[in-house]
Amino acid sequence: MFRIEYPHLDMRKIADSGQIFRFNIYEDEFSLVAGDKLLFIKEDGDGYILSCSEEEFNNFWLDYFDLRLDYKEYEKNIPKSDLFLINATEYSYGIRILNQDKWEMLISFIISQRKSIPAIKSSVEKLSKVYGKKIDMQVPDFIKNIDPDTEFYSFPTPEALANASIDELNACSLGYRSPYIESTAKAVFRKDIELEALAKLNDTELLAALMSLKGVGIKVANCVALFGYHRIAAFPIDVWIKRMIDEHYDGEFPLELYEGYAGVIQQYIFYYGRESVKHSSN
Repeated sequence: MFRIEYPHLDMRKIADSGQIFRFNIYEDEFSLVAGDKLLFIKEDGDGYILSCSEEEFNNFWLDYFDLRLDYKEYEKNIPKSDLFLINATEYSYGIRILNQDKWEMLISFIISQRKSIPAIKSSVEKLSKVYGKKIDMQVPDFIKNIDPDTEFYSFPTPEALANASIDELNACSLGYRSPYIESTAKAVFRKDIELEALAKLNDTELLAALMSLKGVGIKVANCVALFGYHRIAAFPIDVWIKRMIDEHYDGEFPLELYEGYAGVIQQYIFYYGRESVKHSSN
């Protein structure tokens, strides 16, 4: 166990921010699977109790949660006249751009096309349960809201998915995305494309390389760039972002004001817009 307390860190908002699909909320507790790692978290006043050791936190989770960066710096260029973005930023306080696995993000966002967040999470879990490996870790005693018999599975390797048939993938509720998953898994497993090597490319080259894969368009490529490669200049536009830009910026968002970190601003807009609609419909 290890306790942390950081400014601008809200696990609940991050878990519900649309950038991660294996971060689940159980009242004041959370489970998070990242690749083959499993973390349990409990809210504790202004901080959190984690199931990992201090050493594991410093070696992995510190950078995973992007805790070295001061997110206040990203908010200083917001014009005082942009009340929508000021409200979005305040409402989304605590969201950080996670440093997630490139392969996991690629497959997860191929799955995400035309799916709601709950549906994406469901498909990713099915895929992990069938093709991942059971993680040998018990629910710790300080976690009270998660069934101790709950099983958690690692995210599937490229090899595991490359050897899956279309019919087997379809059983994971992937629909028309199954051939995309199969094709991409085979390409990565055969090293036709090397995801780690792509990190050396500039943003434009990275997007082009990602879009060379079957089923990866500009939105998915931007999501993978932002959440898998931490290219925080990337600005994915989905239905929520488009709706907010149309409503509040007449269809033209001033990206030039946030050059180099527009992806952080995108997350604030996405979370605020989605939450606003969710609460207005209740």
